[in-house]
Amino acid sequence: MICLPERNSGHTLNINVASTSKLSTREPLHGYFREFCLSTIHLFQGFDFTLLERDDFLEDSVREELVVPLLSALGYSASPPNQIIRSLHLQHPYVYIGSVKKPISIIPDYLIKREGENAWILDAKAPKEIIDSGKNVEQAYSYAIHPDVHVPIYALCNGRRLTIFHVSRWPAIFDAELSDLILQWPLVLDLLGTRAVWPEGRHPLFLPDFGLMMRKAGLDRDNDGVKLFQIIDAVPIEYVAMVQDDLYCATGRYIQEYAKGCFAASMITFDFDSTTYQQQFLPALPADLRDHVCKSLTRQPFSILLKESEVPIMLVSATMGDMVYENKNENYCPLIAQTFDALS
Repeated sequence: MICLPERNSGHTLNINVASTSKLSTREPLHGYFREFCLSTIHLFQGFDFTLLERDDFLEDSVREELVVPLLSALGYSASPPNQIIRSLHLQHPYVYIGSVKKPISIIPDYLIKREGENAWILDAKAPKEIIDSGKNVEQAYSYAIHPDVHVPIYALCNGRRLTIFHVSRWPAIFDAELSDLILQWPLVLDLLGTRAVWPEGRHPLFLPDFGLMMRKAGLDRDNDGVKLFQIIDAVPIEYVAMVQDDLYCATGRYIQEYAKGCFAASMITFDFDSTTYQQQFLPALPADLRDHVCKSLTRQPFSILLKESEVPIMLVSATMGDMVYENKNENYCPLIAQTFDALS
């Protein structure tokens, strides 16, 4: 079973491979089962997968021979409302994540619209390309989270495999050999089809997690594998908790202007030890709020959600944490805070 988030509602969709075909014993050729049968009749029919071993079978061949039939079988075409948009270029070809401006140098081959709304992207790669980690995946993710695109799903196909990612999950949520894809076709339809069971609405997401964005975009470390030091400016601290002895966390909504008048928001979580709490975090708070936070963190539930009028704005220095945590709605990756300075 794969658990995928429907983040606006706060509920989790459980997609069970064994039950996704939704078969009806009374009407076996109606509804979903009919779609399943018709869409797979011509999927990769007659394609010789040994061609992938040839040096001249490159990215364009993957697109023409495999990706185009795949998108057609999923129910998409060049016409609205379930539409294939080829290589949509961005007015601002970069994303800001923290203090880092990440250029988007690779434009995915396909932006897929479902009922006229951006739904997911697909990038075709040559058979020798790696599509489950590394630069190809990082670039696809950066494109997916761009405010002009803003889709929850991004997928890569190199002719050998189809790998599907969710912007708020770590690692991939689906991975299968293309030659065996028909065996998992009901699940592929549930994830990518025109009647996918999710997402619903235009942006069915909570705010994305800042730390996970950094990791997915490949911005958590430099080329030598050394953790990058981040200066996070103007962070509103809205929630503070003592997670356990010698472990505190602070969370807030982080809003960045990536172009004039254009903003992107994320949730950011900082973890820090008791020394940082005593010597950095508390001194950065106004005196009355400092007392309020201290009292709240010494009794159940050992946390405090601050009122809007109380929220302090801080400048925080931090590095990426090593852990990716999971709850029922998402994965998230806290940053390890080192210093806190009050801005207001």
